[in-house]
Amino acid sequence: MNKKQARRAKTRIDTTVGINIKNERIARDMTRDELAVITDLSVSHLGLIERGERGATLVTLEKISRAFDISIDNLLKEKVNFAQDEGANSTYFKKVSTLITDLSERELKFLTYVIKGLEKLRNPRFI
Repeated sequence: MNKKQARRAKTRIDTTVGINIKNERIARDMTRDELAVITDLSVSHLGLIERGERGATLVTLEKISRAFDISIDNLLKEKVNFAQDEGANSTYFKKVSTLITDLSERELKFLTYVIKGLEKLRNPRFI
């Protein structure tokens, strides 16, 4: 692997980790401030990590994974991009993916709330 490929791989990993951390935090209705207190990290540092502008050390990943009560590998996994699905629903997945990308943090929280509500409707045992 040459330097350019290594840089691209690092950027991809940093971006993936940042997206996963942000999604986990929002899914738990947690602010960046709250996560900073729990992990003993600065809010600005968490922001840089969430945006993929700074890589997280293993120690930092451990702190964050403990705060979420998940394993570190959950923060490292690249999620399936449904927009690339060639199935019958790919058009809908592309539209949803595009819409979600442009949402603010407040809008993402609301969307999470709505999706949780839909899940309750689909699975009455959660009610």
